[in-house]
Amino acid sequence: FIAIGTFFYTIYLMYKQKRLEYSLILLSCFALALGFEAVSEDILSGILFEPFVHSFLSHLFIILTSAFIICYYWSRMFYYKKWYGIFCTFQLLIFIGVLLYATFTPAELPELMPIANIASVISTLVTSLACIGEAYKNNRFYVACTPWIVLVAIIHCLIYIQTALGIYQTTINWSTILYIIILIVIISYNLIDHILNTDKDRRQVDFLKIKNDLLEQHYEQLRQHIQEVNTLRLEFVQEMENLQDLMHTDQTKAKNYVEKILEEAKNFEMLCSFCNHQVTNLILARYQKLAAKRNIQITFQADLPEELPINDDDLAQLLIHALEHSFRETHAIENPLYRKIYLSIHEQEEHFVICCEHSAHYDTNLFSRGITEELDDQERFDLMMMKDVADRYTGTLTQEKDTFIDRITVQLSRNYPNPV
Repeated sequence: FIAIGTFFYTIYLMYKQKRLEYSLILLSCFALALGFEAVSEDILSGILFEPFVHSFLSHLFIILTSAFIICYYWSRMFYYKKWYGIFCTFQLLIFIGVLLYATFTPAELPELMPIANIASVISTLVTSLACIGEAYKNNRFYVACTPWIVLVAIIHCLIYIQTALGIYQTTINWSTILYIIILIVIISYNLIDHILNTDKDRRQVDFLKIKNDLLEQHYEQLRQHIQEVNTLRLEFVQEMENLQDLMHTDQTKAKNYVEKILEEAKNFEMLCSFCNHQVTNLILARYQKLAAKRNIQITFQADLPEELPINDDDLAQLLIHALEHSFRETHAIENPLYRKIYLSIHEQEEHFVICCEHSAHYDTNLFSRGITEELDDQERFDLMMMKDVADRYTGTLTQEKDTFIDRITVQLSRNYPNPV
């Protein structure tokens, strides 16, 4: 049932992703081979097939199970994939040689299994070392699964040694049970990872919607502003003509008319601008309007040039997640007089610094009453996304908070390698 479930789970994931995922295909093949191995050693299999066929199938699926699991481990590696892949190739060649020799010569497969078992003994040791190395390099899959993989590999190693020496005698197929355990661990990891990625994708879509809203608002404001400028240009030409006429007829009226034009020019509202960087202007203008609607006192200090040492998308992600975090907690303060946000963006020597500080009043705000259970989850997500950007720019993310104030500081190095 686990094998069949894994097979359909693989089909479902590849259908959702709209592409072939060879690691999932290998996992499915491993699960099916493990299922057939368990069935081939069942009493019913011994009744349905001749002893020779039953023995051959049993040992065949033992080899296939071992082959598919090492191939799956290889598919999940990043740092030692090349070297482990070379070892996997040698082991697979040994397995293929054993199967071909048993097929085309009088020798039977059970007689050749000690050769395959010796290869498997070496495989358990190499696999354990490779998995530990991947976990040390922070490969998420191996960080989660390596303890189980190493434990199962050690027990398998002992079983293979005893089998190769011909002293392994038991009525329980521990090898299959151990493989089932590791299969359950891998499936559990993949399910949890899929759920987390789905939630992350949903939040990323929300983030992109905010960016899209910013652009739409910007283009609408720009269109209206261009229309206003065109109208003013026509009015200015007309007023200059009127002024020219007054200069010849009435100097006093001309003077008053000039003062009127100056007053109108002073009252003309330009597009909101906080700095020379357009993306930053769009984001800050949006949250300034939002702050006015929610009765939040917000202050921006952005001393930025037109060109920044950070990608616009990454900058937008940092600012939006920082401000969403601040707005969510500040808006929960009951008294609007205490709702304050301060955002500072500046370049400091070899660093690009973003500091977002807001009043919190955690002891008295709405969240303190348990009205919502999503605050912690939303805060973790905002900080996780900001930390991800900071890491790509060889930077740091720090959070300082007490009962009344919450401050997030992101410091990015100007001498970072190109982010990927």
